[in-house]
Amino acid sequence: MTGHATPKVIALFPWGDVIEEFLEPIGLELSDFVERMTGGWLFGYAAALSSVGHKPIIVCASERVTKIECYDHPGTGTPIWVAPARRPRQGHSPAAYSLRRWSATPLSAFREVLARSRCDLLLAQEYEYTRFDALAWLARSLNVPLYATFQGGDRTLSWIEAVARQLSLRACRGLIVASSAERSRLAKAYPHLALDIANIPNPLDTYEWQAVDRMEARISLGLPQDCFIILNHGRIDVRRKGLDVLLEAWARFADDPASQLVIIGSGQDSDAFAKLLRESGPSNVQWLSSYTTDRTLIRRWLSAADVYVTASRVEGMPVAPLEAMACGLPVIASDAQGLPDILADGEASGGLMVRQEQPEEIVRALVRLKDDKALRAQLGAAARRRVTEKFSIEAVGAALDDFLTATSR
Repeated sequence: MTGHATPKVIALFPWGDVIEEFLEPIGLELSDFVERMTGGWLFGYAAALSSVGHKPIIVCASERVTKIECYDHPGTGTPIWVAPARRPRQGHSPAAYSLRRWSATPLSAFREVLARSRCDLLLAQEYEYTRFDALAWLARSLNVPLYATFQGGDRTLSWIEAVARQLSLRACRGLIVASSAERSRLAKAYPHLALDIANIPNPLDTYEWQAVDRMEARISLGLPQDCFIILNHGRIDVRRKGLDVLLEAWARFADDPASQLVIIGSGQDSDAFAKLLRESGPSNVQWLSSYTTDRTLIRRWLSAADVYVTASRVEGMPVAPLEAMACGLPVIASDAQGLPDILADGEASGGLMVRQEQPEEIVRALVRLKDDKALRAQLGAAARRRVTEKFSIEAVGAALDDFLTATSR
């Protein structure tokens, strides 16, 4: 442990009225979540907190259980508590829907879980979200500290939420926000609140995420050794992830048959993306249209690639480019929230920044990297250093411990 903190039981609450809102678009079930899913902010936080002696638990709601269930997550050893709940119906107005979401929160079940776990602290995935307001009320009634992280949610969705959010944020001990753009938004949106905000990134297991031999990776995947391969992986969300911008850039770049774009992932926009892909023109695009929890396979693809590209419009602190950087890939990234913070020093951090909605800038960056193998190697080495020093489980665990210790007394 850093400092002089006593180990705490820390309840992590992921986004969603029910966990199926997250799982269904990527084709997973509750059993996949509790048995096979790893990584992301949620399991990364669990590992980071465990690394400094705390005892994280994950608490969520599900439509697939009829009573409170508890599972042990194989990857991190974290208990996952699942409470029964139902998704609220859409209201006639955003305010009505907000009211339904608050009332649908299984507070009595959450209270029971927290009591049985002897929980010391609550940490919610997002603060601009109705679940955060319900947890603020619950935390106050239990007299335990509440915290929240920023993972991309930056909009208050109704007037009644705006009123409640002011009260919820006043009751919150601290926020963890790695995006400088979001920290600026918070200062403007809530000028009269003295928010205690920590700049702590999402963690990554840098021991696990290391490149394997490039030639062997390409052989195992059936890829030619002399092909220039660009990779993108994660949730298929066309607007947020800027996948339409990526395809437009690729259509301008990919007149060379010795280049290939590989996209790995699934999501709620899979049908729309398939249509975009058919209309985009180039044939040298490979889409592996399934969400995979096979980290070995993802590492193999990252090891086989030459460049990683993300053209996102909306981000929090994405883990996918961190995985690429840990595997020694140079990154081309838009200036969506969080990404400039990952590549804070530009090329010295391992990547090339481009503006959102500017496919021609992605093209120029791709041309530059394709023509300069030495630059790719230089950026890839810098990317690996950046992730190891700033985003490792150990570094983030120590930063979280320092912040929680200083603010929860």
